Amino acid sequence: MTMPAAPRTARPAALLAVAPSTSPAVRTAYAGAGGGVYCQSGYFCASVWDPTAGKFKIFFFYSCNRYTLSNWTDWAEAQNSQTGGAVASLYGSGGGLLQTVPADNAVYAVNWSPVYSIRNC
Repeated sequence: MTMPAAPRTARPAALLAVAPSTSPAVRTAYAGAGGGVYCQSGYFCASVWDPTAGKFKIFFFYSCNRYTLSNWTDWAEAQNSQTGGAVASLYGSGGGLLQTVPADNAVYAVNWSPVYSIRNC
């Protein structure tokens, strides 16, 4: 994945800014705008702007689970490099399906603001 430009709303971190996170927690990394990240085979990877770092925070989902998202906003990217055709599903606040991401290694733009949870398999 190549990170997009920083969100238009990106500003220097405020004192009350909170980093995006998941529950349960997964491995993460950071990349600046235009930076690249390799989404390893077997993983569903998702990037989101982290106002506390001023960079994109990339989450690497591997274990099949439903993950709750906290403080995910704005547009960023997702890439599904899982094997066996595992489709990742993105859900809204009421639990309804918002979007799916097929296991095709393509990079998809995603608006994370309405997404409350991910099931990576």
